[in-house]
Amino acid sequence: MTTLDVFLEGVEDPIGELLKLDSGSLRFRYVRDDPPHPISLSMPVREEPYDDVAARAFFDNLLFENIQREQVMQRHRLEFGDTVGLLRYLGKDCPGAISVVPQGDGPAKVPGQFATDYDVIENLDQIMISLRDTRRLPLETSDPSPLAGVQGKIALTRLPDGRFALPKPGLNVPTTHILKVPRRQDMRQVEHEHLLMEIMGDVQNHPVAQTSIFGEGDLQALLIKRFDRVIDGHSVRRLHQEDFCQALGLGPTLKYQRAGDGEDTFSAKRVGQLLDKLGAPAGARQAFLEGTLVNLLLGNTDNHAKNHALLYYGPRPELAPFYDVVPTILDGSVLHQLSFDIGSACMTDDITPEDLITFVEALGYRRMIPALKKRLGAITANIVGRIPDMRGPARKRIGDAIAEQAQWVAAALELDLDIPERDLVVIVRP
Repeated sequence: MTTLDVFLEGVEDPIGELLKLDSGSLRFRYVRDDPPHPISLSMPVREEPYDDVAARAFFDNLLFENIQREQVMQRHRLEFGDTVGLLRYLGKDCPGAISVVPQGDGPAKVPGQFATDYDVIENLDQIMISLRDTRRLPLETSDPSPLAGVQGKIALTRLPDGRFALPKPGLNVPTTHILKVPRRQDMRQVEHEHLLMEIMGDVQNHPVAQTSIFGEGDLQALLIKRFDRVIDGHSVRRLHQEDFCQALGLGPTLKYQRAGDGEDTFSAKRVGQLLDKLGAPAGARQAFLEGTLVNLLLGNTDNHAKNHALLYYGPRPELAPFYDVVPTILDGSVLHQLSFDIGSACMTDDITPEDLITFVEALGYRRMIPALKKRLGAITANIVGRIPDMRGPARKRIGDAIAEQAQWVAAALELDLDIPERDLVVIVRP
């Protein structure tokens, strides 16, 4: 049997243990009954251990499929499904404030002090070029916080004077920002995502991740401020977060509704049940509904369970800011099926007024009252009103995506809107 300690930053002793039994199955158990909060809504604090299904669903989602995981698998001859074996080497820097380390090693994560714990980056241009051209960091640059995704990324820290820095070697202190650098041919993705994040923030009331464009020409990046950090004067600490796959007890391969079966799926009903457990369920429900509508209108059909998260400021979590709002409908190489059904519809152009009502009720509303429908209509009209301004090499395609999506959303809301005619977007169907 192999045992790993599970820590939360700021708590000196382990709050739990992850065990791999001789049979290969996993168990997780809390070793104290007074942690500041559970590690997941899917695993409330209790004395009885959690079985393989529950433990694997949460901890598998901590393991990104990136180059570091591949290197660890090859170096230590580990199988892809050896969760405990992989976390033994990769668990020091899991997402959020959690860490999973060999038994007896002590806490892996500590708060950072800007004045003493970071080295200023002197070669940021070279790092960006390497990420753009190879999707990897230069050999001499260590990765302080490996990240998921297909784009080249690096986690870094912005110091109070504006300079960028990395944690000093051997210190597992927090980073504050993520820098995403696309390939040269995909450089417009930077402006697209930044624009969509701005629109998302403008038209609904829930917070969004703060973004800015860094660089110019054929060397640009999207700079994203991490929302799971708390800066207090000259120090920074992590907040625990979990994505919706973890909170719903779903493995990482079940991030789309179409991948699940029965109750084990990312569906509106399951999301509604999850939102009921939050610190402010009514506000979270309204935010999720409006965020879903805006994602649809902006052409983001890849709004899956790992692109939603919860933040733990206290015992009951809150809905995290929205992030990863990208116009996937412009990508003709991916499926444009919705990440979760709207009523019985799995494509935007299939949504009917009845589907919207069913979706709203599945999220936990008693019914679609006139005021709620009016609010959704106002958001739709606001976004449609931006289409004429979407011109030029980078923004025209965004206008095309909005025009394509808005015609179906407006019909489902029974709105009479003057939607400008734009070039049609090619829809990729199942």
